[in-house]
Parts: sequence; structure tokens; C-alpha cells
Amino acid sequence: MNKYSYFELYFEDESRLGLMTKNGKYLITEEIKPKCKFQQVFKSTWLFGAFSPVGDNFLLELSHCDGVTFQYFIDEFSKQNENEFKIIVLDNAAFYKAK
Repeated sequence: MNKYSYFELYFEDESRLGLMTKNGKYLITEEIKPKCKFQQVFKSTWLFGAFSPVGDNFLLELSHCDGVTFQYFIDEFSKQNENEFKIIVLDNAAFYKAK
């Protein structure tokens, strides 16, 4: 007997959401030397998502994007609706291909 009661088609992708500070332009006279404290900061987070055309979805926010975090996403995604057989369509990202 099959343990799955139905199957579902999902499309998966990931996006990086980040903040990068930039020192902007300023308008001053030539005699004045601008003084400002500036620290280059770059912070980002990754949002992994799998979406079904019929409305079901799964999202997971992770700190970075590589094969280990993708495997974690797949493990957590498989826990959602355990009685459904999930078919996932992926793009050709390099970190999908693990040894």
C-alpha cells in the first residue's frame, strides 16, 4: 500500500535580501571638509520558497545559501504534509548538485 494519499507539484527558488550601506553624495562649499563616520556594512538573509500552482507554499529564512542549507530546506519541507508526494521543479543552481 502506498503511504502517500496524493501528489503535489512545487516550484522552488531562493532570493537574497540584503542591506548594503553606501556613502552618498553631498553638496558643500569647497572650503569645508566633510566629516562623517562611515562603516561599510553588508548584511543579508536568504529566503527559500516552494510554491504550488494550486496555492500551497512553504517558506524558510536561512542565513546563507549553499548545499547544506538547501538540504536543510528540503528536510523541513518534507515534514510539511507528510502524506503528500512532492514533485519539486528546480533551476540549475550549482549548490543543488551535491556529491
